[in-house]
Amino acid sequence: MQSWMRADEHRRNRSPDESVRLLLAAAVILVFLGVAIYLRELMLAEPDLWWHIKTGLWMWQHGKTPNSDFYSYTFAGHPWMAKEWLSQLIFAATYTLGNWSAVSALAMLVLALATGLLYWSISGFLRPSLAAAITLVAFLVTCNTFTIRPHLLTLPLLVIWTDQLFKSSLNVRAPSFLLLVVISLWANLHAAFTMGFVIAFFAFLDFIENGGWWKKEALWKWLVFLALCPVVTLLHPYSYRAMMATLWVFRPNEGTVPLGEWQPFNAQLLPIHATVLLGLAFGAMTSGFRLGLARALLIVLLTYLFLAHLRYAFFLFPVLAVIAPAAISKQFPKLSADRWRAGERDPLEQRMHDAFRPVMSVVCGIAATMLGLQLFVLHTAPSEKVSPSAAIAYAKAHGLSGHVFNDYNFGGPLIFNDIPTFIDGRSDQLFIGDISKEFEASLKDEKTLIEVLSKHDMQWTLFTPEDPRTKMLDKLPGWKRVFADENAIIHQRQDALSQ
Repeated sequence: MQSWMRADEHRRNRSPDESVRLLLAAAVILVFLGVAIYLRELMLAEPDLWWHIKTGLWMWQHGKTPNSDFYSYTFAGHPWMAKEWLSQLIFAATYTLGNWSAVSALAMLVLALATGLLYWSISGFLRPSLAAAITLVAFLVTCNTFTIRPHLLTLPLLVIWTDQLFKSSLNVRAPSFLLLVVISLWANLHAAFTMGFVIAFFAFLDFIENGGWWKKEALWKWLVFLALCPVVTLLHPYSYRAMMATLWVFRPNEGTVPLGEWQPFNAQLLPIHATVLLGLAFGAMTSGFRLGLARALLIVLLTYLFLAHLRYAFFLFPVLAVIAPAAISKQFPKLSADRWRAGERDPLEQRMHDAFRPVMSVVCGIAATMLGLQLFVLHTAPSEKVSPSAAIAYAKAHGLSGHVFNDYNFGGPLIFNDIPTFIDGRSDQLFIGDISKEFEASLKDEKTLIEVLSKHDMQWTLFTPEDPRTKMLDKLPGWKRVFADENAIIHQRQDALSQ
């Protein structure tokens, strides 16, 4: 009772500074919720989500994690780990409770949490209006990576991890060992947790740069913390094997070559990214802005990774938004949160404080309404281009069986529908070597296509209408087009048709 009374007194005595900061946090979250709802179908345009959910359902049913592949016929029985097992269980449970609309709502809640955390981190150094603008820009230019997959669930962890480590280095103190819980959870959600090791290493270098070398106790605690980072990630069903598997996450292999996210940056395709990067470079060069050696090296590394592979936008822009504001506030005091707090509130900010409760109630009500619409009205589902549901329904209704030669992006939906694949999105561990080479080579000429079809005893195929193999199959003797729509085309071997 007394703690409740103290909390209520704190609410009554809330300062105008705190009111403005909280209201802008709510506003930023609301804006990004709106963006997420608008982009909900694009966020679901991820074929891998299908097999992640299927794997989660399998684990719920069997009470264990898989150790070998049973989703493809090309690698059946080969070692395979569901290393992102916790994300897969979460997605499967969410899908079971509310289908695709609930999965989308979960992703929106995660993005809202990450948005709020990023804003709160930045607004600790910079005035709230500027913090809100930076937050929105940072996440808007990262939107191309916000497809619904396990990595998305780690976005709040990325913000917390980076924020707390670099605050520790800035204050020349050791990080809290409670942060080890963050990296351990991250390891069980997504394979890119080793990027957390990289961030921790550069935060340690920042600690040294800020004079930590002379604080022996804090220095030893930092070294123990860094040593424990990989140790706590062994609290995983696959132990050290999960860490070893990340080697394939941080470098492309034959199976990842066709993936768009592994392609290098192209300014013509992503002008907003080029604009932001060039704008930041121009601003730094004309203002004399200095980030500090360790922080600059981290951003250079992340920029290089982003230029090499588009998927690293997920790390570059949020991390930059977390670690740059401390230097900005120091070198440009007029933009700092301290200068803002020391000044008087303008009329708008004072009104925000005076009307805090009703305005916050309205904002929260709008956010709840938006999530309710997502759950119960919008009925979001993956597009037919991602999931060729009509083609798969035809295959099931007409008893198509035997080996299928499938489009890479159709692998997830096929797994979800219990149809063994030739190739699918698990290319970090499987489909390495001849299979990927055969898949790519069959695009080029009819002779190679015939060889692949024969070698793997293909009975039917499932490709997009744009795929060159569909035109070649139309001309191949012994093959017949049996289904076609704007999303997928099925060819079946004629001897299979007669059976």
